[in-house]
Amino acid sequence: MPRSLLVHTALSSAAVASVLLTGCDPICTNGVSKPGQGQVTRSASGTCVQLVVSRPDAGTEDGGVCGAGRGWRTHVLDEGINSLTSTFLFDAQGVGHFAYAKGLDLYVGTTRPGDTPSRLGEAWAAIDVHMAVAPDGTHHVLYQQSEYAGYATDARGTWDFNNMGRGWARAIALDAQGQVHLLIARPAPQVGYLHAFKASNGAWLMPPLEELGAAGDRERMVVDANGHLHIAFARGRSSSQVLYASNASGTWVVEPLDWEIPISSPRLRIALEVDSTGRPSLLGSDDRGAWLWVREDSGWKSYGMGAFRSRGPALSRDPSSPDIRHALLDDAEADANANGGTSQLSVKTLDGTDVAGSTPPLVLETLDGGNAFPGLSSIHVDEQDVLQLAFSYVHYDYPPDGGLPLTTTRGLRYARYCP
Repeated sequence: MPRSLLVHTALSSAAVASVLLTGCDPICTNGVSKPGQGQVTRSASGTCVQLVVSRPDAGTEDGGVCGAGRGWRTHVLDEGINSLTSTFLFDAQGVGHFAYAKGLDLYVGTTRPGDTPSRLGEAWAAIDVHMAVAPDGTHHVLYQQSEYAGYATDARGTWDFNNMGRGWARAIALDAQGQVHLLIARPAPQVGYLHAFKASNGAWLMPPLEELGAAGDRERMVVDANGHLHIAFARGRSSSQVLYASNASGTWVVEPLDWEIPISSPRLRIALEVDSTGRPSLLGSDDRGAWLWVREDSGWKSYGMGAFRSRGPALSRDPSSPDIRHALLDDAEADANANGGTSQLSVKTLDGTDVAGSTPPLVLETLDGGNAFPGLSSIHVDEQDVLQLAFSYVHYDYPPDGGLPLTTTRGLRYARYCP
C-alpha cells in the first residue's frame, strides 16, 4: 500500500506548481523528523522537503502526480493560514487557483509552473476569503477585513480594490457574461443580506434582499446560465435550518427545507450545484447521515448518500456527461475534533441520484499527522477520469485534561485520485 509523504516546509507558488507536476527526487536527510515518523527527504535542488510517514491510508504526498499506480496522491499548499473559510478551486482546464490570508497578508495564485502568487497588500489582515475564477483565468476575490467587506480583481491586468462598506463577506459568483455578484451580510443593527453587482455604467449597486429575512451562515451562491441567482444557507442557533432562495421566477422566493444541521465543530457545511436548466441540488449532512437534495418538478426530494457526517461536502457535474455528478463527502464522529478520531473523505460518482461508484477513503491529516477536518472544498474530473480535490482544513489541539483547544491549525490541501 502507498505510504504517506507529508510536506514539511512551506513552498512558493512556483515550487508548488513544480511539485504538482514533477514530484521529488529524494535524497535522505537524517535527524530531522519527530520520533516514530520516519525521515525527511528532499530534492536535489533542495526546494522540496517531505516528511515520510508510515500511515498507509493517508495518500502519498508526491505533489499529486499520477503514474505510480492507483490511489491517492496529496499535497499541502500551505499551513498556518488565518481562516478555514479560504478558497482553493479548479478552472475548466483543471488548473488550481487559491486565495487565502496568512498573518497580515492575503495571497492569490495558481498552480501553473512558474507562477508566483500575488500578495494583495491593500487587503492586509484579512480573515475569510472567497474567490471566483473567470474562464480567462482572472480572479475575483471577496474578503473580510475587520468589520468591512472588500472586493479585489485582476481582470484588467493589475489588482483593483473596492471597499464594499461595513458588512460580512459571505459568497461570490460570476454570471455567464463574467459579471461579479457578491453576497454580503448586513452589519447590526441591520438584518439580512445585500446583493452587490455593477450596473451598466460601472457603478456598484447593493440592493437589500429583504425577502431572505435574517442572515444566516455557510452561504453558497451560484448564478445560472440565464442570470438567475441561487443561494443556499443555514440559519439558527441550537441547530440550523437549511434554506434555499432564488429569483428564477422573477421575484425572490425562499424555500425552507426539511433539513436541520446539528451543532458541530467545525460546522457542517452545504454544497450547491445548479445544472444547465437552472435546477438546483444541495449536498450535506444531518444527524442521520448525508443527503442529496434535488428540486424536482414536485418539489424538493432527498436521496440518502450514506452514514457521513460531512463538514466540507462538494458537488460537481461531469461536463461531458450531464447525468453524472461527483459528490465529495467527508466523515468523522461528532466529537472527533476533541478526541483525535479519524477524519476521512471519499468521492462518490452519481448517475442521476443513484450512487454508481466510490473512491477508497482518504485519511485527512495535518503536516504533523493530526486529524484534519475540511472546510470549503472543490472537485475537478478530467477526460481521463483523474479526480482532483482541493480543500481548506482545520485541526484542534486540546489540552490533555480537557477544556478549550489550545491552538487551531488551518491549511490548504490538494489531492488527486489516480485510477
